[in-house]
Amino acid sequence: MKIITLLTDFGSFYPAAVKGVILSKAQDVVFVDIAHDIPPQDVRTGAFALLSTARYFPSGTIHLGVVDPGVGSERLSIAIESGGHFFVGPDNGLLMPAARSLGTPRAYKIALDLHPSSTFHGRDIFAPAAAMLATGSKPRDMGHEIRPKELSFGAPRRTKKGIEAAVIYVDRFGNLITNMRKPPPGQVRLKGIKLKIAETYSQARRIEPLITVGSHGFVEIAVNKGSAAEAFGLKAGDRIELEERHCSE
Repeated sequence: MKIITLLTDFGSFYPAAVKGVILSKAQDVVFVDIAHDIPPQDVRTGAFALLSTARYFPSGTIHLGVVDPGVGSERLSIAIESGGHFFVGPDNGLLMPAARSLGTPRAYKIALDLHPSSTFHGRDIFAPAAAMLATGSKPRDMGHEIRPKELSFGAPRRTKKGIEAAVIYVDRFGNLITNMRKPPPGQVRLKGIKLKIAETYSQARRIEPLITVGSHGFVEIAVNKGSAAEAFGLKAGDRIELEERHCSE
C-alpha cells in the first residue's frame, strides 16, 4: 500500500477528480491531504507547506503538489526522487525545498503519452504519473533527467539597525513565519515594539508580541492569544527589519 500526499490550491471538488484518476490505476493507495486551501497561484506558500510536512512521512511516500500558475504553458511537468521519497508536480520550484530537505534530488521530465486538457494537469498529467509511481515505476521511467527550477525563501541580512528578514508564511493564527532559522542573539523590536524572546507562546503576557522558533524550524513572530499579522499590518512576502538598537524599556 502506497501513501500519496496531496497539496494544491484547488479548493473543494477538484482534488476528488485527481484522486479518482489515481484510484482507477492504483487501488492500494492511502491519500493524505496536506492542504487544498493554498492561496491561488501562491507557489511560495505551497512550497513552505510541503517543506514543513513531507519530512514526517515514511520513505516511499509520493508527494503530489500542484500550485501551478503556468498550467498549459511550456513549463515542464516533473517527477523527483529524493531521500527515498517521490515528488510529482510542475517545474516551478514548488517541490524543490521539500525535496532538498530530504536528500539530493534527481528530477525527470514527465514525457508520457497523455492527452491533457490545457487547464487541469493535476488530473491529466500528475495523477497518472503518481499512479505509475504507486504501482512500481520510477521517475526515470517517465522521461529524461533535467535540472529543475529552484525556489528560495531567501536569507536574512544584517543592516545598520539590526536584521532584515522576509515573511514567508502567515498561518491561521496570524503568526508571521520568517526566513530566519536562528533567533536574534538579543532583544529586538519590530516597528518600534519590543518582542519578548520566548520558547512558548504562554511565556508572553496576553496580547504581548513575542519572537520564537516555531515547530517548522523557522523563526516566527507571534502575539499570545492574538494575531501578529493584524497587530503589525504584515502579510506573506513583506520584508521586515528587526531593530537591535534601543531595545531597553
